[in-house]
Formats: sequence, structure tokens, C-alpha cells
Amino acid sequence: MSDPILSIRDMRLEFDTFDGVYKAIDGVSLNVAPGEALGLVGETGCGKSVLTRAAFGLVPSPPARITSGEVLFGGRDLLSLREKQLRSIRGAQVAMIFQDPMTYLNPVFKVGTQLVDAIIAQQKGAIARRAARDLALEMLDKVHLPNPQRQFDSYPHELSGGMRQRVLIAMALAAKPKLLIADEPTTALDVTVQAQILDLIAELVSELGLSVIMISHDLGVVAQVCNRVAVMYAGQIVEDAPVADIFDNPKHPYTLGLLKAIPHPLRPVEHLAGIPGSLPNLYTPPTGCRFADRCSHAVPVCTDGKPPLMDLGAGHRVACTLYRKEHVDA
Repeated sequence: MSDPILSIRDMRLEFDTFDGVYKAIDGVSLNVAPGEALGLVGETGCGKSVLTRAAFGLVPSPPARITSGEVLFGGRDLLSLREKQLRSIRGAQVAMIFQDPMTYLNPVFKVGTQLVDAIIAQQKGAIARRAARDLALEMLDKVHLPNPQRQFDSYPHELSGGMRQRVLIAMALAAKPKLLIADEPTTALDVTVQAQILDLIAELVSELGLSVIMISHDLGVVAQVCNRVAVMYAGQIVEDAPVADIFDNPKHPYTLGLLKAIPHPLRPVEHLAGIPGSLPNLYTPPTGCRFADRCSHAVPVCTDGKPPLMDLGAGHRVACTLYRKEHVDA
């Protein structure tokens, strides 16, 4: 197998706050292979977005503090690089799409001006403005934006939410990055436009051979785009498997709870299933499994220590005491 394009190894991240030290990420290890689309899922507050942003130096320090780990990209540990070195990677080799396109487009500049400026910045000024304009129009056409020339000369408020998201995708992919991070890219869009954006991302991934990290709390979204899923809970990876295995053969009780909470059109129920309780206090996190207080399968040994990610074969890993050999054999 080829080396991963991105390898996060044992990352730990804390935030210094007035209430104490908030332990947001605890020992996360994750690989993304070339051409792979990885879905990173979990409920709000589990650490999905902060993990990827911290990996590329997008979390302010202070108050954030990475206490251990490595982030290997292109053979270099990003955590050891200076800000100027990270800027040469962000945008050019790694691109991000965010969930609210209006927040990331300047309302006082036309869409085309922002696209051209971004392309010139990505290429460190090595491209003429006319050539950058031609590339911008080409990218707007590639993301299937209707009438690219007209939208090029429009202000962000004149475009719909779906059109603005297509502009951000065009901006992200103009530099032909190796890795695309899509952070809840369909949250602010209606269902029909969501489907169009997901189809577009899947099409571009296949066409350009990108690696992708799709961050979402919606398992249905990642099923449409991704071929592997990592499930996060309270700052830890609890399950990591091919997307088909996550849906057909989930192992961790938290993953099972997420799947049961999805309404099924062929199995109407009077009340939706839910996961009782709430996320643990990460100022003073539990010493054992962080899901134990909400888990119907919990046993006393679950509180003894953090369960490691165990390899079940076929690329399926799970962090759960139920699959410890000594517990299974007992």
C-alpha cells in the first residue's frame, strides 16, 4: 500500500480557559490514503473540526495548546513548522470548504475579484491577473455554476446559498490541492441543494484524484461521498472502518446509537430513538471509556482505562471493551 497523504499520530490538544484546562482531543491517530475520501462523524462538540484545523495550524495558540503528537503531510511534521511554512501549504496543497459560505466571502467585493485574488495568492504571484481571471471562470464552469461570466461579476448576496458554496469549492480547488477538507459543507443548504453539492464533490474527487476529509454529523452525507468512516466521540476515535461496514456491521455502541437515531422511511416509528445522556465533562474526563455513562452495554471494566483501538480485520478498528480478548474469553 502507498504511504498515507496525511497521518495524524497520537494528537492531544487542550484549551486554557477560565474554568480550567479543556481536553478537546485525546490521543487521536488517523491516516488518509492518496485518493481516499474519509468521513469524520460524530455529534456536535466531539472534536471533528478542531482536529483538522489544529493539524494545519488554524487553531489560535493560546488558548489552544497541542501537548503531543505528529501531523505528517508530504513527509514533514506540520506541528514543527513555522507559520510562514504552513501558509505555503494551506490553500496550495491543502484546501478547506466551510459550512457557511456567506461567512467566508467578503460582502463588499465581487465574487470574481475574490476568486482572482485567491488564485494569485495560492500561486504566490506567479500568475498574471488575466490568466487568473481565465482560470477563475474555468473553475466556476467546472463546479457547474450557471452562467459563470454573470456570477463572476456578482456580489455574494446576489447568489443563492448553493451558488455561494460552489464558488467556495471553485476557490478551494483552483490550486489543484492534494487534500480537500470539507467541514459540514451542506449544513446551511436545503435538501435538494445538499444533494447537488455532494454529487459535485464526489464528481470532482473522482475527476481530480483528490484525497478528502468530509466532516459531518450526518452519516447519510458521508455515505454518499466517502469510502471510509471514522467515528469520533468526546475527542477520541471510537470506530474506524470502510463505509459499508459502518452501516452493515457497526461495532461500537455509540455508532449503533447514531445509526438507530436516523429515521427510516420503510420502518415508521412513533418516537425516534436517541442516545441518553450527554457528552462527558472534558475538563475532568473519565479515566475509562468516555461513552460508558451513556452505554447500555457498559460493564465495570469499562471504567478501568481508556480502551485502545483494536483491529478486527478488513480495515475495521474499534475502541470498546466488548472486543477485548480478555473480556470476550471471560
